[in-house]
Amino acid sequence: MKTMLQCRPKTKKQRELKMFESLNSIMESYLGKIKPLSLEVTKLPFFIRCGCVKMAAPRHERFDLLRDIGSELINSVFENKEIKKVNPIFFFPERHLSVVEQQAFISALKNHRNSKDFLNIDIITSSPLIIGNFQRESILILQWNDDHKHNGTTNNN
Repeated sequence: MKTMLQCRPKTKKQRELKMFESLNSIMESYLGKIKPLSLEVTKLPFFIRCGCVKMAAPRHERFDLLRDIGSELINSVFENKEIKKVNPIFFFPERHLSVVEQQAFISALKNHRNSKDFLNIDIITSSPLIIGNFQRESILILQWNDDHKHNGTTNNN
């Protein structure tokens, strides 16, 4: 039987690969049911999937390790600076955007200098301003068994 220490990736590249595999599996569990629309239909140079979190707030513990993923790319999106990722992922980008930026976010991605290099963009959000940029086939409503605890009332039983 291997110990925890033996299972831990040893090199930085191995750790990054392990993190990518884990994040990729999380994204597939959240958004894997979305069938990509053709680029002609979406009029975007990349495939895009949007997970709409129905009730849980970004501060929910299930998002503790995820909620800031992609935040380091937001300035590059709006300042049209190079983005080397071909599959950018954004968790709750609205936490780092003004109202006007939320409305312009998808347009900024579409017009970005690296937009033709993006293969797929995944976004997890609860912002109606961001969700409003998508066709319904690109959106999946994300729900969990404990959503009743996040219904906005103090009766969380």
